[in-house]
Formats: sequence, C-alpha cells, structure tokens
Amino acid sequence: MEIDFTAIATVAGVGFVAAVGIVLVYTLGLRLLGTGQPDDAGGERTQYSEETPRSGHTPPAALAGAVLCFALCIAAVLAGIWLTIPQFH
Repeated sequence: MEIDFTAIATVAGVGFVAAVGIVLVYTLGLRLLGTGQPDDAGGERTQYSEETPRSGHTPPAALAGAVLCFALCIAAVLAGIWLTIPQFH
C-alpha cells in the first residue's frame, strides 16, 4: 500500500487557502458594513450599559460591496457542501 503524500499536501493546501480566503472576504464584508459609522471619540471602550445603537450611515456602495462579500461566502460554503455530499451530484 502506497500513500500519495503529494495529493494529501495538495488537498491540505487548497483547503487552507480556501478557508483563509473565505474568512478574508467575510472580514472585508464586515469592514464595509462599518464604513461611515461613528468612532469612539475618547478612544476607550464604553461600559455595556452606556452603549448606544449605531447612528451613522453606511454609504450605498459600501453596503453593496458588503452584500457581495457575504454572497460570495454563502456561495463558497454551499459549493463546499455540494462537493462534500455525494448525493448532490
């Protein structure tokens, strides 16, 4: 019995790159949603009881970019599920 270690390394490498890529796209979507939101003026964290809801306005282009990023993440997850479950193909 022979083990093809190059195939194992290829699968591990592609899986790692895909996972990091999905996380980066999701993080970019979150960052785009935070565009235009007010910063903490004092530079300090506030107490939970003192926090207020977001009062800023997210620009439409940033909102569209965030939606696109989240759609890409959902598509990647669904494609992974489709490839993993043999009954789907």
